[in-house]
Amino acid sequence: MGREMSTLSFRIEVARRIPGWASGLLGVVCAMMLFLPSPAISEQESGGLSYPVDIVASDGSMVVADFKAHALLRVDLDGSVATIAAGEGLPRTPLYGIRSVVEAPDGEGWIVADPGTFGIYRVSPEGDLSLITTEVDIPQGLAVFDEQSVLVSDLRGGIGAILRVTLDGVVTVFAELGSPKGIVADGDDGFVVVSHGQRALFHLSREGHISTIASGAPFDFPHDVVRLDEDTFVVSDGYAHALFKVTRSGEVTVLAQGAPLVSPQGIALGPDNTLLVVDPQAGSVFQITEEGGVTAIASVTGVGG
Repeated sequence: MGREMSTLSFRIEVARRIPGWASGLLGVVCAMMLFLPSPAISEQESGGLSYPVDIVASDGSMVVADFKAHALLRVDLDGSVATIAAGEGLPRTPLYGIRSVVEAPDGEGWIVADPGTFGIYRVSPEGDLSLITTEVDIPQGLAVFDEQSVLVSDLRGGIGAILRVTLDGVVTVFAELGSPKGIVADGDDGFVVVSHGQRALFHLSREGHISTIASGAPFDFPHDVVRLDEDTFVVSDGYAHALFKVTRSGEVTVLAQGAPLVSPQGIALGPDNTLLVVDPQAGSVFQITEEGGVTAIASVTGVGG
């Protein structure tokens, strides 16, 4: 289990990750922040979408990581939005840079990656937040490895790696891979990983071996990946404004491209194998049909149609 932390102890722990020349200044800033009133949270920030970056289907609804709300939100199929857990919205505080979410491997809530605080957190079903570790660098994607650990794609050292993180905070390097982003179990005892820097989709075995599935065009800046069926994955690509279908043999076809998609990022498989995608630039959660039709379920301005 992760450990609960006070705001002060968390800021001290994050400060240890800062270069020596900046630590003194950070200490002064953090001390000042402790005496500042918390910023007011608007109705949209506390109960609506702001800048959704990742999504996971959970118990008949959707759980969305929202970067600008610094929050984990629940979105129902009717478009209603509720806050599960939210940070203070202050630099170097939990959830400030929330990037991805996955259901906890032990079924107790969700695991969240936050590169803004070098952190991996657990959020309980009741919305309680606890720290698992700050021994990651720039965590991006998450996937369940086993009942007690997750894999984390991390832009480690400006190069990249896949890390294995246990629920009690032990971090090890699982595989080296440049510019990893989204990661998902492949349904065949392995994983599939997106690399935006290499414009590629890779297979990752449970032993840490890497092989290429597809690379180059039409990928432009691939972001996330989800398993659609036994032979097919779907990749979101923000720069291409597109969702691509990719087979295990590497055949790539367009599922959906262009408006209303602007910069599709987090992607998940929902109820009845419904494909779901969040688009922060469009400010929306979209539902995608088998034929590539795109419908907004919820958005910053309200429920889509």
